Amino acid sequence: MTPRQQESTIGKLLWQQITTVVILKENMRQRSQTPEDAKLRTALENMRYGACTPADIAFLRTLQAGVTSTAKHIYEATFRHVSIITAWNAQKDRINELGCLRFAKDVGYDLTHFYSIDSDSGIEANNSNKKRASLKKKRKNRPLTEHMRNTLWNSSPCTSDHIPGRLSLCLGMPVMIRHNDATELCITKGQEGFVAGWDSCIGPHNKEVLNTLFVELHNPPKDIQIPGLPLNVVPIPRTTTTVKCLLPNDSTRTIHREQV
Repeated sequence: MTPRQQESTIGKLLWQQITTVVILKENMRQRSQTPEDAKLRTALENMRYGACTPADIAFLRTLQAGVTSTAKHIYEATFRHVSIITAWNAQKDRINELGCLRFAKDVGYDLTHFYSIDSDSGIEANNSNKKRASLKKKRKNRPLTEHMRNTLWNSSPCTSDHIPGRLSLCLGMPVMIRHNDATELCITKGQEGFVAGWDSCIGPHNKEVLNTLFVELHNPPKDIQIPGLPLNVVPIPRTTTTVKCLLPNDSTRTIHREQV
């Protein structure tokens, strides 16, 4: 039995010890709600148990876009810059790419491109097609070539654990926080906001690199006041993450990536 199989077996045994599962029912990002919000929340809660009522079904049908002449349509101005949930990450990446261009054109700003700082991780990638677990093998670091670096920058975020090699931003652009960096400051996964500014520099490869992105939180659960910053504006610093990247030839390369 391989170490990976041993870990899987231990995990299954630990899961069997769980006797109670808790479902959180309070939305920490939305403390106030309209009657429509309450109906939607009730319908979503019933979905978890497969127990939607006829009233839930009737309400959900009123949310379908373009079904009737009185229904809302996705081309309305209200929905122009809203968040979209997609089935595949590649679809989301393409929508985000086009959305950045569209928003910049709408507001009359130029997009500023910020690149990641990538370096070799020294971890040997396992590109074997065999369905077997293997330990990560250490090897001597290999500097990234210019061609490899450009390939990583131009690849979709879905090929690099959703950490983009290039961020295209402008002031006022709607964004969504991806990680729970500081829950006490409402910097939580899924929190929406707008680009309020940034601090950047020229990186080691003569590309502009983000040091800190400043985000104005949209409708946070509570007001956040950080000394020296406007109300509800929070900093998102650049961090380093080990990323396994999928290359165009279907091989993988594990790197250290610095990005916001």
